[in-house]
Amino acid sequence: MLIISTFEHSIEVEQALAVLEEIGVERSSIMTVMMDNNDERIDKSATSHPNKKTMAFEFGMATATAMSVFGISFGFIAHWGPLIWGLLAAGAGFFAGYTITRLMQSRYFKQVFRVKERLPEIAVLINCEENRFHDVQRVLWEYEALSVGTIHA
Repeated sequence: MLIISTFEHSIEVEQALAVLEEIGVERSSIMTVMMDNNDERIDKSATSHPNKKTMAFEFGMATATAMSVFGISFGFIAHWGPLIWGLLAAGAGFFAGYTITRLMQSRYFKQVFRVKERLPEIAVLINCEENRFHDVQRVLWEYEALSVGTIHA
């Protein structure tokens, strides 16, 4: 019987292999395969974690919108009118929001925005007897296998 399981790249794989050898599965009956990540298929601009510059730009645009509302309101009673005051306030709001966000990111949020690179998965193939199937399967699930499958030969 051939048992196939997948793991994330972690220490649990090594621990599971050591336990399998302890329960009597020979080392020659175990094979591991490192799976490749296809980074080309992932659109880097559509990630769920925004990078520092896009987040600062978005915050700058939000503050520019809010400040332009105040500038337009003030412009109705000021000399230059609502259009000029709205544009001036929008420019000042964008500059303030972008700058404050970048300063906070550089000082306080260094670890928060570090994008974790996904490590490749590992496939483990185990050739064992039928009577050891449940023990091997239990060990694989115990050490956080992502999936376990069998091929009956």
